[in-house]
Amino acid sequence: MAANIKKYIVDASFVLSFLLPDENHQEADLFFNQYKAGIINFLSTPLLPFEVVNGLKLAVIRKRISSKYAKERMKEFFNYQIRLVGTDFFEVFDLAQKNNLTVYDACYLYLSRIKKAQLLTSDEALQKLI
Repeated sequence: MAANIKKYIVDASFVLSFLLPDENHQEADLFFNQYKAGIINFLSTPLLPFEVVNGLKLAVIRKRISSKYAKERMKEFFNYQIRLVGTDFFEVFDLAQKNNLTVYDACYLYLSRIKKAQLLTSDEALQKLI
């Protein structure tokens, strides 16, 4: 990863807003196009693949998408090869308590803070903290 390329932390809500066809994802499209072009870099926590796959599964259950479509989007997601970075669970725990967040959401916030990178999220509670 080149040092001069701006990096962003992405959470599952942001990625799913890009992957799901019924989401308004104009901003996400723009960022993913820049990522594909190598203009920016994405980082996230090791939770991201689990949350994205679970979100796609829920979209199938809710009949928003077909199982076949979900698997196509999973393949696309994994092809992006977003770099996953570990977190300090004690710091994450403190952030979660202090900000009344799930530990999952606190992981993204933590990573954003330690990497000094903007958090891209569709989660309103997280947006208020960044």
